[in-house]
Order: sequence, then C-alpha cells, then structure tokens
Amino acid sequence: MGPSSVAWALHYSPSLARPTNSAAPPLSKTASPAEQCIPFLISLLLFLKTIDDACRDRSPRLAAAMYYLSPHVQPWLLDQSGHQATSRGVTSTATMAATTSRSLALALLCAILLLAGGAAAASGGDMRRMMDRFHAWRATHNRTYATAGERQRRFEVYRRNVEHVEATNRRGDLSYQLGENQFTDLTSDEFLAAHTMPPGQALAAREAFMRRLNATTRAAGGLVVAEHDGNGHDSSYSDDAFFGQVPYSVDWRTSGAVTPVKHQMSCGSCWAFAAVASIESLYKLRTGRLVSLSEQELVDCDHTPTDSGCAGGDPASAMWWVARNGGLATACEYPYESKQGQCRRGRVRVGWIRGGAAVESNSEAALELAVARQPVVVCINADTLQHYKSGVLSGPCAAGINHAVTVVGYGADAGASRYWIVKNSWGDGWGEGGYVRMERRVAAREGLCSIASMPYYPVM
Repeated sequence: MGPSSVAWALHYSPSLARPTNSAAPPLSKTASPAEQCIPFLISLLLFLKTIDDACRDRSPRLAAAMYYLSPHVQPWLLDQSGHQATSRGVTSTATMAATTSRSLALALLCAILLLAGGAAAASGGDMRRMMDRFHAWRATHNRTYATAGERQRRFEVYRRNVEHVEATNRRGDLSYQLGENQFTDLTSDEFLAAHTMPPGQALAAREAFMRRLNATTRAAGGLVVAEHDGNGHDSSYSDDAFFGQVPYSVDWRTSGAVTPVKHQMSCGSCWAFAAVASIESLYKLRTGRLVSLSEQELVDCDHTPTDSGCAGGDPASAMWWVARNGGLATACEYPYESKQGQCRRGRVRVGWIRGGAAVESNSEAALELAVARQPVVVCINADTLQHYKSGVLSGPCAAGINHAVTVVGYGADAGASRYWIVKNSWGDGWGEGGYVRMERRVAAREGLCSIASMPYYPVM
C-alpha cells in the first residue's frame, strides 16, 4: 500500500492516526451503529487493497499498512486457533484471505445500517415537513381537534390526501389541478356525508324530477329544447353549427346577475342553495335588483316530501314551495345557520316566482339553450370534487347524482376545451373562488358527472 493510500486513510479516518504503541481509542458509547461503522468501512477498504497488493507482491508494505489498520481490523481478524493477530500487524496472507468473507459480511451489515439510517433520517425530515405543513393548514382554516388522538388521526388523513393531490398533479396530462382546501383533513366518505346529499335522497329527487319533466310543457317554461333525429341524437349538436342558435360563450357573473358564493358548511342543503341561486339570478334579470335570499327558510320551512333540510332535497320542489309561499325572506332577515330549526317565516318576501320548468334530460344542447337565457340548476355526482382547485374538470366521475349546483354560464379556454361555469356552495376558498369549470360536450349524453341529467330552472 503506497503513501497516498495511507494519507487518504489518515484524512478520512482520524482515529487511524496514532503514535506507536498507543491504544486504539474506544468508540463512543453514544455513537449510533451507523457512526460506528464509518471508520470500519474505511479501514476495510484499505484492508482489502492490502490483500490485493500482498497477493501480487509480498513486500514489507503489508506490515506498514496493518500498523495503521490494526485498531479497527484486528478485532475481526482471528486465526483458526482463536488467537488475535499480533499487535505489530503481522499476519499471514492466508489468514487475511480466510477472514475476508467475514469482513465483507460485516461491511455489508454496516452499509445496510448506513442506508437505513439515512432513509430513516430522510423519512423523519419529510414527516416533520408534512407536520409543519399540517400546522400551517390548521392555522389557515382555524381547525382544532378535541384530543391529541383525533389530531393525529386527522394528520394521517391530511397526509394521505396531500400525497394524492401531489401525485395527481405530477401526471401532467390533466386539464385541471387539485389542491389543499378546507376539506383536506376529511376522508372521501366523511366529505360526501357532510357536504352532499344521501344517495336515497338524491334518488327521490331524481324521481320527482322525471315526474315533473313528463308533466312540463314547452309553453310553461318558454324554453325551446333541441330537436332530435329519428335515432334519438341531437340533430343540431354534431358540430359548431349548433352555436348559430346561442352565443359562443355566456357568463351571467359579468352581467351582475349572480350573488357571491355562499357556504352550506356541514349540512346537506345544497338543494336549497342551488334553487336560491337560480331564483336570485332570475330576479335580477327581471327586476334589475340583485338580492341575496334565504336558504335557511327553505331548510326550516319546506316540508315537501322530497325536501329534508340538511338531509338533502330536490331543487325543483324547492322552487314550487317558493312559488306557493310568495317568495323568500332575504338572507339578511333570515340568515343561514347550517342546521334545521324551527320555521320562522320572514316578514319581507322577495323573489316571487310562478314555479319551475324542466330542461330536456340528457341533452347538453338543450342545457346550453337554457343557460344562454338564465342560470339553471343541475344535479351532479360530486365524488371527484373534494380536492378540485382549478382548470377544466374532465373526470372521471361515478354514475348517479349526489349534489345540486347552479350553471351560470359556459365557454371555452385557449386550448379549445369547452366547459360549463358552475357555482357551488362550498365557500369561495374551494375551487376557482367557489366555482368549478366542468368539461362540456362530452361523449356521454348525460354530460360530465351527469350534469345534463336533470336540469331545472325557475319561471317568473
């Protein structure tokens, strides 16, 4: 072993540099297994180099090298009689060769310890960063938990949701982005239970809608739906020629006909919010006054069989309740409480309507015609909306409906992606300021997430 090799060992393993006849300093009792392995690995590399040199050239370099290596190598270099090699570092090449495999095994063990220690340290660092991120998220959303156990459980849910969000965004082939919001510490089941309608209630709403659709005449609503060819397809909806009948894009927000986004909170009252939003917009279009109306009055007072307060309801039934009761109280007079209470009936009635009418089911063309004239209530499947942040949502969506929202326009982005502009009721911290853009003109006749399955609008 040449001088350069010895100098390298002295530089990277200071414990090898010692005066003659001095005892090898013991490893620190507080050192980790990985830290204890470092000098041994360095020594072992030099030791194996020494064996190679000795096999080629039995020169005095062997003894000189072993002088430096012995404090770390000797404990593992035992001859067959069990005696330690001499302190002068003189041992036979055969003995060293015989112990090489054992040394390699020990080196492998140390390497594993080093790798495991490094991985654990990295994992611990990642977990600390995630915990810091969770604390920041809690501060942003003013979230507290009753116990330390619940806080830990919510952290685990938050961590899994963040990992899902980041993995989805890394795909790079989607037209939308996911992100953190007020629902990031909820499981999917918890989110759906608290912020959408129960499946049974949604089914009741669907059945009620179909009955009204069969009873609705074109004269009642004044909206003309797209005609069909003999095969049941929209004859005017095969290409852009359809846009000769309606504007290329519509956004009722720019006309001042849409109230600010509201928040239903942990109450399945989306049906009331969707119905009220459409009535507010129609009232503005007919009278020039934009007034925020009371969803709470519907939650408390509408006892139509299909409407059950925070347990879900039918937006169409809600419109007819408003028609029968001479309008609604204002949101200021009858504020939202996120729970069903005793009916108080506001004194001031605003937003009187004659009733509601259905848009042809399972026809995005008919829905475009309707939205071109006024905002329209639709029911969708909201299973994939929990983490939506921005962009044009393109699915996938499960079958069925569990949430009511209001379509307030439609358009297309620079990439020619056609979309619906949908007003939600989960607050302005969700999505694009409380809105979601959903892909329009998809292959499925019911539209993306069943958006065209049961549209309904108020009539004044």
